[in-house]
Amino acid sequence: MSTKRAHEEEPVERAGAGRVTRAPSANGQAHAPERGLLALQRGAGNQAVSALLAARRSARSGSSSSSGSPSARASGATRAATAPRYTTTDSGLANVAGMLSSTLGGKAASATGAVTLDSSAFRASVGKALAITKTGTTVELSAQTYSASGSVKATGPAAAVGNYEVGFLQTVYGSSRNFYYEPAGHSPGLLARIMPTVFDDRKSVSDTCSVLPVRDGDAGAVPWYGPETVVPFDAAATSTKATSMSDTPSSTQDWSVGSGANQQNLVRTDGKDRFRSWLAVKDKATASAIMLNWADWEVDYTTAVTFNSASPAASVVTPAATSGAKVTGTGDGSGGKWPLHTDPVANDVATIVNGNW
Repeated sequence: MSTKRAHEEEPVERAGAGRVTRAPSANGQAHAPERGLLALQRGAGNQAVSALLAARRSARSGSSSSSGSPSARASGATRAATAPRYTTTDSGLANVAGMLSSTLGGKAASATGAVTLDSSAFRASVGKALAITKTGTTVELSAQTYSASGSVKATGPAAAVGNYEVGFLQTVYGSSRNFYYEPAGHSPGLLARIMPTVFDDRKSVSDTCSVLPVRDGDAGAVPWYGPETVVPFDAAATSTKATSMSDTPSSTQDWSVGSGANQQNLVRTDGKDRFRSWLAVKDKATASAIMLNWADWEVDYTTAVTFNSASPAASVVTPAATSGAKVTGTGDGSGGKWPLHTDPVANDVATIVNGNW
């Protein structure tokens, strides 16, 4: 299986047993808005304060949209100019004060020793088309490389700022890469057409995860996607650091299953992977990260296959119009989901399921 789940990586990428291989960035959908918003860390009273913040944002902007969609980005130059970045602190007290008054918020952050965190230039993109690699025995379906990046400025007492680091987390919410086989010239009977999984002998192979959702990344590098994304802040009153991540989900399966009279050949594929990645900061002494920005993305593996028995490598794999990868949403904070912070990772729960169809 491949996602950081099939990660076989280049020297600057990650090695792993599963789904994803890292590769250089590819052109694709991009989203790089900068928005202003005051948010709380997880903790008691956050829901109530978040509701007040939502009302405050609505009153300021005249719009409740914060989805990061093109329509939201086009809502007006004035809004963009007055809300240039996403801001939070590591202090609940400072956040509540900031909700009441931006001036009081600054004083409260200083008085409580809070670290203020400003994220900007968050961007997530991936190329659409599936990459198809064929050999004499196997076919690999792969997304183009997903990449995300951003910059974070930490401000506060120098010693406290120096305790923080910035990086990326990712969670897999769906994972299914399905490969369908049938004998040459196969013509299913009536019962096989009605209940193929019971009466038909056509084979299927599914590359999936036995546990979902599951943390994506390197085992042991909790909670981060990987150590290559983690950058420590300087022990200074103000420290700005940039980071990035990349991911290239893929799955490789055989052209044929069985042999001789029982051989079946690949005729089509489908399935989908769904991910969310987060730009986040974390105090090195704590286990929980503070989410600053998020991006949802997915990969569709639907293709039709014309198998060439004389030369399998010459088989024709035709991606469906819906196939390929795309970023489906971006936004500030956690986005209503919380990333898994602990092992196992996707590579460790990758599994192959054999069945009929």
